[in-house]
Amino acid sequence: MFKMIILLVKKAGMDDQEFATYFMGVHAILAKKMPGLTKYVVNIVQKPPSREPDFHGVAELWFEDRASMKKAFTSPEGEATQRDTKEFTSKVLTLFADEHEIN
Repeated sequence: MFKMIILLVKKAGMDDQEFATYFMGVHAILAKKMPGLTKYVVNIVQKPPSREPDFHGVAELWFEDRASMKKAFTSPEGEATQRDTKEFTSKVLTLFADEHEIN
């Protein structure tokens, strides 16, 4: 299983609720349409008591393999998802990982 972990910072001027609503609503609907995506999880980061968090959201995307991920992001749905990311974020960091579940 191949996994992407994407760390997102909300766009300047956007409050936490606006970010969460857009991420889980508009953006998630686009992302879930990507071919080959086997699992998609959105995490909304909770604000620590004394400061702004470093990131406001984390997306986890699972694919069968790296080739499936590449195909998903070059599809029309993947390209639309990438364009939409700019609508609600100011910074995005992406990690690529082979997932190993330890029980």
